Amino acid sequence: MTSMAKISRRGFVKVAATAAVLGTMGGLLSSCGKQEAKSSAKGEHTADFVVVGGGIGGQSAAIRASEMGASVVLLEKLNVLGGDSAISSGTIHAPGTKAQAAQGFDGDAIDIYIEDLRLDAPEFSTPGEPMCHALFEGAAEMVDYLEENGIAFLPIAEPDYRAHNVDGGGGALMKFMKERLEESSAEIYTETPAASLVIDGEKVVGVMAGEELFNATKGVILATGGFANNVELVAKYAPDFSDVRAVSSEGAEGEGLEMGMEVGASTMALESGMHTYFVSTQGMADMSWQCASSSAIIVNKNGERFHAEDCHYDAAGKIGMEQPDCMAYMIFDTAARDKYEIFEDSFASNIVVEGANVDELASTIGASGLADAVAHYNDMAAQGVDGDFGREACVEPLVGPEFYAIEIEPCYYYSYGGLVIDEEARVLSEAGSPIEGLFACGEVCVSSEVREGLLYSSGLSQGYVFGRKAVEAALA
Repeated sequence: MTSMAKISRRGFVKVAATAAVLGTMGGLLSSCGKQEAKSSAKGEHTADFVVVGGGIGGQSAAIRASEMGASVVLLEKLNVLGGDSAISSGTIHAPGTKAQAAQGFDGDAIDIYIEDLRLDAPEFSTPGEPMCHALFEGAAEMVDYLEENGIAFLPIAEPDYRAHNVDGGGGALMKFMKERLEESSAEIYTETPAASLVIDGEKVVGVMAGEELFNATKGVILATGGFANNVELVAKYAPDFSDVRAVSSEGAEGEGLEMGMEVGASTMALESGMHTYFVSTQGMADMSWQCASSSAIIVNKNGERFHAEDCHYDAAGKIGMEQPDCMAYMIFDTAARDKYEIFEDSFASNIVVEGANVDELASTIGASGLADAVAHYNDMAAQGVDGDFGREACVEPLVGPEFYAIEIEPCYYYSYGGLVIDEEARVLSEAGSPIEGLFACGEVCVSSEVREGLLYSSGLSQGYVFGRKAVEAALA
């Protein structure tokens, strides 16, 4: 394995490196012939596959290519690999895994999961859900493989018994992937931003990165992630999110999407928005699971509740976007702190505001209606029914003696829309036929669930599963 820039073995906890700035070549070479690209290149490389992007999708594709005896080059624009995958929670949603069966959650199946995810009024739908069948089958195989090869998962728990959470999160998962990548024959080039695809006739035959030409004899695989960190693309396709914080790898700027579109790739759901959840305003700490797994309530800056705290985290985030100043407070008391034991990291991080009673806390955070909201909620909780929003879990009074608040805000991290691929990860043209030599996986593609009328569930598997499928299809 060679490297244009040395790869740090520590680059998997958080991606904080500065991305190399793309040149002005994007959109120019995509329409050029292969010979024109060669004549402008100062360096030339050739492999069976050229993979663009070093997250879980790109790494899984590169590893699979090496396993199948193919030569492969992986291009990453940052100086470390990992992307969004490395800073993710490490959650893989999959039905029918060996881990489920071993922990008493047997009997699950893909069709059951699909029905559970089906939306009442989806923007898109596809009869038979072929993409999701391929995705979830591959996700189950992914979980089984990882567990069999030493990846530790946290215990599966209700209510989300399809959530397989890697112990150590995305950092631990990507450390495992990187070790396998380093054992492979892949050539890795970091700090090498791809600028455009190279075509010969109607076939994609390579990638230009700066003044370097990377020829691909079997195929180019785009694994560049979404566009959450591209201000212009967010403003264009998801303007409602322009004032919401993006919690995503800085490399998620949509280059793969734009390169695909430049060669006539079909896109879908670009204006369908982003996936959201609540985080601390003081950092990146995920607050959604604390909100839904304890007796805490959520109020806006005026102290008013605005949703059922046990609703889906994405729904909570989107409702949070509608609140004054796009922020909220998670409110809990001494009894909740003692009972649930999930708040201690927040105390250790000094992001908790304390009050000797609810009135003092309300005064400290400036939420004038908090005391009345808590009193009203306690009246309902005493009856065991949330008559305002229908909360079902952990409906318990907040009685103190001390009260606490954590300031939270909605953020987004996953763009639903992207390139259209088929079950073999081949990128489709606007006419619906595969673009020869071009494949894609992960967030650069439209979400499999969203395009088939389901609730989005997991991004890691979208990269891993279709990255492997791309290689297998090209070599079939």
